[in-house]
Amino acid sequence: MSGISNLLNIGNSAILTNQTAINVTGNNIANVNTDGYVRQSVRIQESTPFEAKPGQIGTGAYAHEVYRNFDRYLENNYLSQNGFASMWNEQAVIMQTVQSVFNEANTDGIHNQLTSFFQSWTELSTNPSSTAHREDLISQTQNLSLLYQNAMQSLTDTKKEMDEYINLAVTDINYLVDQLAEVNKEIASTYNPPATNCNALLDKRDSLVRELSTLVDISVQDNGPTDFKVYLKEGMPLLENQTKYHLSTQGPFYENDCKNFTGELHFEGTSGYEYTMEFISPTEFKVSIDGGKSWVQDADGNTVFTVPPVGEKLDIGELKISFSGEGLNEGDTPLFDAGDKFYIVPKDSVFWHEPTRDPINVSKNLDLESLGGKLGAYVEVRDKHISKYQAQLDALAESIIWEVNRLHSQGAGLDGFTQTTGTTVVEDTGLPLGSDWHSYTYHDRLTTGNLNMYFYNDNTGEPLLSGSLNFNPDPAGPVENFDPTKHSLQDVAAAINRSYVDATGRQLITATIEGGMLQLTAAEDVEFKMGSDTTGLWAALGINTFFAGDSASSISINPNLVDHPEHINSATIDGQTEGNSSDGTIAQRIGKLSEASVKISTVWETREESVLSYYATMVGGVGSDTRNAIFNADYYQTLADEADTQVQAKSGVNLDEEMTLLIKFQHSYTAAAKLISTADQMFETLLSMKQ
Repeated sequence: MSGISNLLNIGNSAILTNQTAINVTGNNIANVNTDGYVRQSVRIQESTPFEAKPGQIGTGAYAHEVYRNFDRYLENNYLSQNGFASMWNEQAVIMQTVQSVFNEANTDGIHNQLTSFFQSWTELSTNPSSTAHREDLISQTQNLSLLYQNAMQSLTDTKKEMDEYINLAVTDINYLVDQLAEVNKEIASTYNPPATNCNALLDKRDSLVRELSTLVDISVQDNGPTDFKVYLKEGMPLLENQTKYHLSTQGPFYENDCKNFTGELHFEGTSGYEYTMEFISPTEFKVSIDGGKSWVQDADGNTVFTVPPVGEKLDIGELKISFSGEGLNEGDTPLFDAGDKFYIVPKDSVFWHEPTRDPINVSKNLDLESLGGKLGAYVEVRDKHISKYQAQLDALAESIIWEVNRLHSQGAGLDGFTQTTGTTVVEDTGLPLGSDWHSYTYHDRLTTGNLNMYFYNDNTGEPLLSGSLNFNPDPAGPVENFDPTKHSLQDVAAAINRSYVDATGRQLITATIEGGMLQLTAAEDVEFKMGSDTTGLWAALGINTFFAGDSASSISINPNLVDHPEHINSATIDGQTEGNSSDGTIAQRIGKLSEASVKISTVWETREESVLSYYATMVGGVGSDTRNAIFNADYYQTLADEADTQVQAKSGVNLDEEMTLLIKFQHSYTAAAKLISTADQMFETLLSMKQ
């Protein structure tokens, strides 16, 4: 009887086991399209046999546990590839949008408009007295300015979007980390194998980790369901079991690595680059934007900068630097130790937080790709690409403005001036105009030399007086040329007021300073024109210039020329001769700037190249960056897809396989039922024999 009873128990356990297997298989089939679901299987084990003769007698089988078909190695490989794929896919989408800003496939691009702009000058040189040519030049200039401004505004808007996306990505990352910590808490409280394997919670955790890997590149350390850690690729933990670490964004800042200096560094402006200032003497330092691999140069190619006195600012790249400190008065020069450093980050950055230490910047320029994911794409596009394009656009616009103004300010239009005001604001009118501490753009372009002015009767056009500007305050002494290291705006005004006095003692022109701008006013019945200028002073101060502004955002035609096209300069003045209306020398020279090599400076390089060639190279660079992003997006997406295919081969639900298992377990279930039926018949046979 005991043998038949054991047979019934074996049949019963077989039914329960196969019923469990059928339920698990059915659940797999039901979740074939469920994202994040990992195929489950039943681990069937033999029940403990009992000792008997002629040997151990089996007692059947039972469902030991329901487990996930999951391979951590394959999943980690996918997470790594997915981080790169997400980064490059996002970057490719954004870069294609950025590339459209520089679309030169149609005839309305900046390159074409630059060509039309210089061509208009050439056409004016052939017919300088033509009002129509002057109006066309004004129109071409306004179109060029608008294209420049729109391009810069588009880049600025995209940059702001990247800031917003960075903040959103950080928020999403922190949310996912919080969710993972909660899931880990649930797993820790309920995990009790084999009875409770928490398969659904483990699926949820792995799905959250996958979602996290699209936002930032991560690595996972899985030492079992209750020992699970997630790290940034740089090594900082985001999750250690139930302990979570957050990211945040922080605005511009600097770090002080000085031995004795306890004052403050101040900087104005924003940049996608990070500046490292390294002092080589108490008052001199170098600057790098690549961690010390190379050094920033000024317009003259110098790599060593001088510490500005307190109260003054120094232009370095896109920033203005100044110092202050206790015990330092205005005009004092702060002193440093050789080897002192400042690390300046003039942008929003991503920081990792840990309660017992200071936040760590994980979005440094030199380690952008280490972020990975969409967050890495947003930071890299903002800091590595858009910032570069903006700097190049500004450098090109600044060079065009300067080169055109430099020539235009030495020419004459159809009419002279009775009054004009510069477009450049000089904040410190008593400081030498070439001083490093000036904030206006072209102070570093000034050179020592002379500049000439010519005066005429406003009614008859008769020449009255001409000559070079004399900076010698002693009228009996020799003529002194302009020296940018010595003469201030106040000195310029004083030199003008004393240099041009006729034989009767009448001052032909009066120079005043209004709001930091030089204003020139002729005496009654007098007009004036500008002649040769070897200093660049008129161009730097915005006197008799064609352009206003100093960047891609501010470039525009001088408002005076829109109202007075006759003041567009096409002619030169030689000696006492008034500029001839048929003289197109200046216009011709400006037209030839399209092919001339000019100095174009960014924070990382200074190049001698034509403006058209420079812009073409820039557009080519944008296209190359976009193609690179698209190529890498395709490449890493292929790797991610292959990695996911390997994961799915292990963890995914295959309907054909599940149907096969279903049939297998169904037959096993039927056989178990037959076993019980057979045992029942054996019981009946025994009972009938007893009767």
